[in-house]
Amino acid sequence: MNAGEVMSAVLESGNRVRFTATGDSMHPFIRSGQRLVVEGVDASALRRGDVVLARLERGLTAHRIVRIEKRDGELVSITTRGDNCALEDPPFPPAQLVGRINPSLWRNLVTIIALAARWVRAAR
Repeated sequence: MNAGEVMSAVLESGNRVRFTATGDSMHPFIRSGQRLVVEGVDASALRRGDVVLARLERGLTAHRIVRIEKRDGELVSITTRGDNCALEDPPFPPAQLVGRINPSLWRNLVTIIALAARWVRAAR
């Protein structure tokens, strides 16, 4: 079993998976070395803007959804792109989806940034 298959099996059992991001394709939203939490997700619940983990040709990749293609109401492909990338990734079928990066992480990050900005303004 490879890492993607292991993660998928753990997610299918109802658990979350943590992994460490490498690379700068999602910088500054996700930094290399940052620990991320992945949760299982029904592909029909995905929305444009979600950050997902997928098994792409280059390996496990966490990128943002920029396009979802449906035919007859059924999801056929997902297109992602790194926030720090000029080009989109090739579209991939839902079977290559591992999970979604836990959105509560981003809400917490936004809260931390807002508090930090207030502290900086208050210190002036």
